[in-house]
Amino acid sequence: MTEKSYHFITGLPRSGSTLLSSMLHQNPRFHASITDPLATFVKGTIETLGSEPGMKSEFPIERRIDTIQGMFDGYYKNTDKEVVFNTNRGWTFLTHVMGDIYPNAKFIVCVRDINWVLDSLETAHRKNPLSPNTVSGGPGKSVYQRVDSFMDETGIVGFPYIGVKQAITGNEKHKLILIEYDQLCKSPEQTMRSIYHFIDQPYFEHDFENVERNWDDYDSEIGIKLHQVKKKVEFTPRNFILPPDILQKYANMEVWRH
Repeated sequence: MTEKSYHFITGLPRSGSTLLSSMLHQNPRFHASITDPLATFVKGTIETLGSEPGMKSEFPIERRIDTIQGMFDGYYKNTDKEVVFNTNRGWTFLTHVMGDIYPNAKFIVCVRDINWVLDSLETAHRKNPLSPNTVSGGPGKSVYQRVDSFMDETGIVGFPYIGVKQAITGNEKHKLILIEYDQLCKSPEQTMRSIYHFIDQPYFEHDFENVERNWDDYDSEIGIKLHQVKKKVEFTPRNFILPPDILQKYANMEVWRH
Protein backbone atom coordinates (compact mmCIF):
# COMPACT_ATOMS: atom_id res chain seq x y z
CA MET A 1 0.00 0.00 0.00
CA THR A 2 1.31 3.46 -0.94
CA GLU A 3 2.12 5.60 2.09
CA LYS A 4 0.04 8.73 1.71
CA SER A 5 0.44 12.29 2.85
CA TYR A 6 -2.73 14.21 3.67
CA HIS A 7 -3.79 17.82 3.22
CA PHE A 8 -7.15 19.52 3.63
CA ILE A 9 -9.24 21.83 1.46
CA THR A 10 -11.64 23.89 3.52
CA GLY A 11 -13.06 27.41 3.94
CA LEU A 12 -16.18 29.13 2.63
CA PRO A 13 -18.72 27.76 0.14
CA ARG A 14 -18.82 29.19 -3.39
CA SER A 15 -15.15 30.11 -3.02
CA GLY A 16 -13.44 27.73 -5.42
CA SER A 17 -12.90 24.54 -3.42
CA THR A 18 -14.50 22.35 -6.11
CA LEU A 19 -12.54 24.15 -8.83
CA LEU A 20 -9.33 23.79 -6.85
CA SER A 21 -9.83 20.08 -6.20
CA SER A 22 -10.53 19.55 -9.90
CA MET A 23 -7.30 21.32 -10.79
CA LEU A 24 -5.27 19.37 -8.24
CA HIS A 25 -6.80 16.11 -9.47
CA GLN A 26 -5.05 16.63 -12.82
CA ASN A 27 -1.78 15.72 -11.12
CA PRO A 28 -1.36 11.93 -11.46
CA ARG A 29 0.21 11.80 -7.98
CA PHE A 30 -2.72 13.61 -6.35
CA HIS A 31 -6.20 12.56 -5.26
CA ALA A 32 -8.73 15.33 -4.71
CA SER A 33 -12.51 15.17 -4.78
CA ILE A 34 -15.67 16.92 -3.69
CA THR A 35 -16.65 17.42 -0.05
CA ASP A 36 -17.23 14.23 1.93
CA PRO A 37 -18.10 13.24 5.53
CA LEU A 38 -14.62 12.24 6.76
CA ALA A 39 -14.29 15.37 8.93
CA THR A 40 -17.66 14.55 10.50
CA PHE A 41 -16.46 11.01 11.25
CA VAL A 42 -13.31 12.36 12.91
CA LYS A 43 -15.26 14.90 14.97
CA GLY A 44 -17.75 12.22 16.08
CA THR A 45 -14.95 9.86 17.07
CA ILE A 46 -13.25 12.52 19.19
CA GLU A 47 -16.49 13.48 20.90
CA THR A 48 -17.33 9.84 21.62
CA LEU A 49 -13.89 9.06 23.04
CA GLY A 50 -14.13 12.09 25.29
CA SER A 51 -17.62 11.46 26.64
CA GLU A 52 -18.11 7.72 27.11
CA PRO A 53 -17.31 6.29 30.59
CA GLY A 54 -13.95 4.55 30.79
CA MET A 55 -12.77 5.89 27.46
CA LYS A 56 -9.90 7.91 28.93
CA SER A 57 -8.24 4.81 30.33
CA GLU A 58 -9.15 2.51 27.44
CA PHE A 59 -8.21 5.00 24.74
CA PRO A 60 -5.13 7.05 25.65
CA ILE A 61 -3.92 9.69 23.22
CA GLU A 62 -1.74 7.29 21.24
CA ARG A 63 -4.64 4.93 20.64
CA ARG A 64 -6.93 7.79 19.64
CA ILE A 65 -4.40 8.88 17.05
CA ASP A 66 -4.12 5.30 15.77
CA THR A 67 -7.93 5.05 15.55
CA ILE A 68 -8.32 8.22 13.47
CA GLN A 69 -5.37 7.32 11.25
CA GLY A 70 -7.06 3.96 10.71
CA MET A 71 -10.17 5.81 9.52
CA PHE A 72 -8.09 7.61 6.90
CA ASP A 73 -6.39 4.39 5.83
CA GLY A 74 -9.75 2.69 5.41
CA TYR A 75 -11.41 5.62 3.69
CA TYR A 76 -8.64 5.89 1.10
CA LYS A 77 -7.82 2.19 0.86
CA ASN A 78 -8.67 2.10 -2.84
CA THR A 79 -6.69 5.23 -3.69
CA ASP A 80 -3.11 4.59 -4.79
CA LYS A 81 -2.15 8.27 -5.08
CA GLU A 82 0.70 9.58 -2.94
CA VAL A 83 -0.89 12.88 -1.91
CA VAL A 84 -4.52 13.10 -0.80
CA PHE A 85 -6.59 16.27 -0.38
CA ASN A 86 -9.77 15.88 1.64
CA THR A 87 -12.43 18.56 1.29
CA ASN A 88 -14.78 19.63 4.07
CA ARG A 89 -15.86 22.96 5.61
CA GLY A 90 -15.38 21.45 9.06
CA TRP A 91 -11.60 21.09 8.92
CA THR A 92 -11.08 24.68 10.09
CA PHE A 93 -12.53 23.61 13.45
CA LEU A 94 -10.10 20.67 13.67
CA THR A 95 -6.74 22.20 12.77
CA HIS A 96 -5.42 21.60 16.31
CA VAL A 97 -6.55 17.97 16.20
CA MET A 98 -5.19 17.14 12.78
CA GLY A 99 -1.92 18.86 13.65
CA ASP A 100 -1.33 16.13 16.24
CA ILE A 101 -2.45 13.30 13.96
CA TYR A 102 -0.74 14.44 10.74
CA PRO A 103 1.95 16.98 11.72
CA ASN A 104 2.93 17.67 8.10
CA ALA A 105 -0.63 18.26 6.90
CA LYS A 106 -1.51 21.68 5.50
CA PHE A 107 -4.87 23.44 5.18
CA ILE A 108 -5.87 25.20 1.97
CA VAL A 109 -8.56 27.69 3.01
CA CYS A 110 -10.72 28.99 0.15
CA VAL A 111 -12.21 32.42 0.81
CA ARG A 112 -14.13 35.11 -1.00
CA ASP A 113 -16.02 38.33 -0.27
CA ILE A 114 -18.96 37.34 1.94
CA ASN A 115 -21.37 39.32 -0.21
CA TRP A 116 -20.21 37.47 -3.32
CA VAL A 117 -20.65 34.13 -1.53
CA LEU A 118 -24.20 35.09 -0.55
CA ASP A 119 -24.94 36.44 -4.02
CA SER A 120 -23.65 33.26 -5.64
CA LEU A 121 -25.89 31.11 -3.47
CA GLU A 122 -28.89 33.32 -4.24
CA THR A 123 -28.10 33.17 -7.95
CA ALA A 124 -27.96 29.37 -7.82
CA HIS A 125 -31.28 29.30 -5.96
CA ARG A 126 -33.01 31.45 -8.56
CA LYS A 127 -31.75 29.17 -11.32
CA ASN A 128 -33.58 26.32 -9.57
CA PRO A 129 -36.75 28.12 -8.39
CA LEU A 130 -39.05 25.09 -8.29
CA SER A 131 -36.57 22.60 -6.90
CA PRO A 132 -36.67 22.04 -3.13
CA ASN A 133 -33.12 21.65 -1.89
CA THR A 134 -31.06 21.21 1.25
CA VAL A 135 -29.28 24.53 0.84
CA SER A 136 -31.70 27.42 0.38
CA GLY A 137 -35.12 26.01 1.20
CA GLY A 138 -38.25 26.27 -0.89
CA PRO A 139 -39.35 29.00 -3.28
CA GLY A 140 -41.68 30.57 -0.67
CA LYS A 141 -38.87 32.16 1.32
CA SER A 142 -37.75 35.71 0.57
CA VAL A 143 -34.16 36.64 -0.20
CA TYR A 144 -33.93 38.19 3.27
CA GLN A 145 -34.99 34.95 4.95
CA ARG A 146 -32.59 32.95 2.81
CA VAL A 147 -29.60 35.19 3.53
CA ASP A 148 -30.34 35.22 7.27
CA SER A 149 -30.47 31.44 7.14
CA PHE A 150 -27.17 31.29 5.22
CA MET A 151 -25.46 33.52 7.80
CA ASP A 152 -26.82 31.76 10.91
CA GLU A 153 -24.02 30.26 13.02
CA THR A 154 -25.16 26.82 11.83
CA GLY A 155 -25.85 28.00 8.27
CA ILE A 156 -24.04 27.13 5.07
CA VAL A 157 -22.01 30.38 5.23
CA GLY A 158 -22.11 31.31 8.92
CA PHE A 159 -20.73 27.98 10.14
CA PRO A 160 -17.61 27.86 7.93
CA TYR A 161 -17.10 31.62 8.43
CA ILE A 162 -16.75 31.01 12.17
CA GLY A 163 -14.37 28.15 11.40
CA VAL A 164 -12.17 30.38 9.23
CA LYS A 165 -12.00 33.01 11.99
CA GLN A 166 -11.04 30.33 14.51
CA ALA A 167 -8.38 28.80 12.29
CA ILE A 168 -6.60 32.01 11.27
CA THR A 169 -6.15 33.04 14.91
CA GLY A 170 -5.17 29.62 16.28
CA ASN A 171 -1.77 28.16 17.05
CA GLU A 172 -1.83 26.26 13.76
CA LYS A 173 -2.29 29.33 11.54
CA HIS A 174 1.18 28.75 10.06
CA LYS A 175 -0.26 25.57 8.51
CA LEU A 176 -2.88 27.53 6.59
CA ILE A 177 -2.72 29.08 3.15
CA LEU A 178 -5.65 31.32 2.22
CA ILE A 179 -6.72 31.24 -1.41
CA GLU A 180 -8.93 34.05 -2.67
CA TYR A 181 -11.45 32.95 -5.29
CA ASP A 182 -10.81 35.92 -7.58
CA GLN A 183 -7.06 35.34 -7.52
CA LEU A 184 -7.51 31.62 -8.24
CA CYS A 185 -9.57 32.43 -11.34
CA LYS A 186 -7.50 35.37 -12.56
CA SER A 187 -4.04 33.89 -11.94
CA PRO A 188 -4.44 30.11 -11.69
CA GLU A 189 -0.81 29.19 -12.41
CA GLN A 190 0.62 31.67 -9.91
CA THR A 191 -1.87 30.51 -7.29
CA MET A 192 -1.16 26.84 -7.89
CA ARG A 193 2.57 27.40 -7.68
CA SER A 194 2.03 29.04 -4.29
CA ILE A 195 0.08 26.00 -3.12
CA TYR A 196 2.71 23.56 -4.36
CA HIS A 197 5.41 25.53 -2.58
CA PHE A 198 3.36 25.60 0.61
CA ILE A 199 2.79 21.83 0.66
CA ASP A 200 6.38 21.18 -0.42
CA GLN A 201 5.58 19.30 -3.63
CA PRO A 202 7.21 19.57 -7.07
CA TYR A 203 5.09 21.62 -9.44
CA PHE A 204 2.97 19.91 -12.07
CA GLU A 205 2.09 21.71 -15.30
CA HIS A 206 -1.68 21.97 -15.12
CA ASP A 207 -3.97 22.42 -18.10
CA PHE A 208 -6.10 25.42 -17.15
CA GLU A 209 -7.94 25.21 -20.46
CA ASN A 210 -9.38 21.77 -19.67
CA VAL A 211 -10.39 21.44 -16.00
CA GLU A 212 -14.04 20.42 -16.40
CA ARG A 213 -15.39 17.73 -14.02
CA ASN A 214 -18.93 16.44 -13.64
CA TRP A 215 -20.59 16.48 -10.22
CA ASP A 216 -24.21 16.17 -11.44
CA ASP A 217 -24.91 13.12 -9.26
CA TYR A 218 -23.82 14.99 -6.13
CA ASP A 219 -25.85 18.08 -7.03
CA SER A 220 -28.91 15.97 -7.78
CA GLU A 221 -28.78 14.67 -4.20
CA ILE A 222 -28.74 18.15 -2.65
CA GLY A 223 -31.29 19.45 -5.16
CA ILE A 224 -29.35 22.42 -6.50
CA LYS A 225 -26.46 22.87 -8.94
CA LEU A 226 -23.56 24.22 -6.91
CA HIS A 227 -20.56 22.22 -8.15
CA GLN A 228 -20.31 22.80 -11.86
CA VAL A 229 -16.72 23.21 -13.01
CA LYS A 230 -16.19 24.97 -16.32
CA LYS A 231 -13.66 23.72 -18.80
CA LYS A 232 -11.52 26.87 -18.77
CA VAL A 233 -10.32 28.59 -15.61
CA GLU A 234 -11.17 32.25 -15.96
CA PHE A 235 -12.70 35.12 -14.01
CA THR A 236 -16.21 36.06 -15.12
CA PRO A 237 -17.42 39.44 -13.83
CA ARG A 238 -21.11 39.88 -13.10
CA ASN A 239 -23.43 42.20 -11.20
CA PHE A 240 -24.94 41.66 -7.76
CA ILE A 241 -28.55 40.53 -7.57
CA LEU A 242 -28.81 40.97 -3.78
CA PRO A 243 -30.65 44.08 -2.50
CA PRO A 244 -28.37 46.98 -1.45
CA ASP A 245 -29.33 46.79 2.22
CA ILE A 246 -28.20 43.16 2.40
CA LEU A 247 -24.90 44.08 0.75
CA GLN A 248 -24.41 46.85 3.30
CA LYS A 249 -25.27 44.56 6.21
CA TYR A 250 -22.58 42.03 5.33
CA ALA A 251 -19.92 44.37 3.97
CA ASN A 252 -16.32 44.33 5.27
CA MET A 253 -16.54 40.92 7.00
CA GLU A 254 -13.37 39.56 5.36
CA VAL A 255 -11.37 39.34 8.60
CA TRP A 256 -8.62 37.24 6.95
CA ARG A 257 -7.47 40.35 5.06
CA HIS A 258 -6.72 42.15 8.30
